[in-house]
Amino acid sequence: MIIYLKSKNLFPYLISAGIFKKDDLDYLKLDIKCSNTFDWVIDIPQKQEKLLVKQTPHYKSLYHDDRISKQWKLYNFLQSHKDLDYASSLTPEVLHFDDSNSILIYKCPNDYITLQSSYKNQEAFPNTLAELVGTTLAKLHSQTMSSQACYTFLTKLEESKLNYQLPYPDYLSDYLVSRIEPESLKKSQSLSWRFLGVFQQSEAVREVVTELVLNHRHCCLTHNNIQFHKIFIPRHWQKLVSEIQDSDKSLIKIIDWEACSWGDPACDLGKAILGYFLFWLNSMIVHPAIEIKKSIQLATIPLEVVRPSIVAMTKAYINTYPKILEDYPEFLKRVIQFTGLGLIYQLLTEFQLQPDMALSHQDLYFFIAAQLLCKPEKFLSI
Repeated sequence: MIIYLKSKNLFPYLISAGIFKKDDLDYLKLDIKCSNTFDWVIDIPQKQEKLLVKQTPHYKSLYHDDRISKQWKLYNFLQSHKDLDYASSLTPEVLHFDDSNSILIYKCPNDYITLQSSYKNQEAFPNTLAELVGTTLAKLHSQTMSSQACYTFLTKLEESKLNYQLPYPDYLSDYLVSRIEPESLKKSQSLSWRFLGVFQQSEAVREVVTELVLNHRHCCLTHNNIQFHKIFIPRHWQKLVSEIQDSDKSLIKIIDWEACSWGDPACDLGKAILGYFLFWLNSMIVHPAIEIKKSIQLATIPLEVVRPSIVAMTKAYINTYPKILEDYPEFLKRVIQFTGLGLIYQLLTEFQLQPDMALSHQDLYFFIAAQLLCKPEKFLSI
């Protein structure tokens, strides 16, 4: 019988799995703010640690989903290949894997916070932090680019299919680039149907997305769903940055590798850049009575504030891995387009989890996504 984790049976499960003892319950604390229905964060004050508990969402039973086992297999693969030490150092330490219940538990490093939290706490966007992320992604991609073992493992993991693994919700990619099928609609929030209709009617956007998804590069190990809340950095990262420039270990950690594939490096950099666009977009006042251009003017975090971080991250990536421009001449254009595609998937994710918010964001997000997808040259100058 499958165990579905909830707040009332979470700690008993952790005890039965041997992660904790009953006496440990006196000091364990569930971080409500950072937890949701299928992801839990547990504070361990005595050790100054956090545990992250993940379970495949129950509704995923509507179609095959192996995201938990995929992460576990990737973790084991990287751990067993010394020539991929840098890629391995990006992943957190896994403590427990339960295949029958699709549960994965890993440790968050001591004194680490998410990049999202860091930016919110500082209320600033230091270029050095953006450069750190750009450098990290460049090292990940350049190290795995020439790895035959990594290529073999990932293509086998995907059952020899090189279809692009787009981020949650995965099944939506099928009818973003083809016809909307009734069976697919059953799996989606009804409120998202209107947006999918708008998407299908925009021929220019649909053509770019189709080309981007079907004709992307297959180059290296890619995370494919880089987001600021999935990137963990040391709380005192400023003191450590200069010490790790030539290190074979990553200073940051990245979680949630379920969408990884032998994919396009432009996707990872584009998704990272999207984080800055979201700070900009989510600072706008959005209302049906306010025109989109007026909302942009009213942003409390103007694009000019986050633009230096976007430039710094991109330059750091290119400086670390300059050969990418020789091997992949259209790389920068693709980065911008993947940023736009990521914004569309951000909206579709909101329709799944926060449909009312998605409705308010729909017009603005789609307007900006269309610009990024169809006119990437406008953004290359930033």
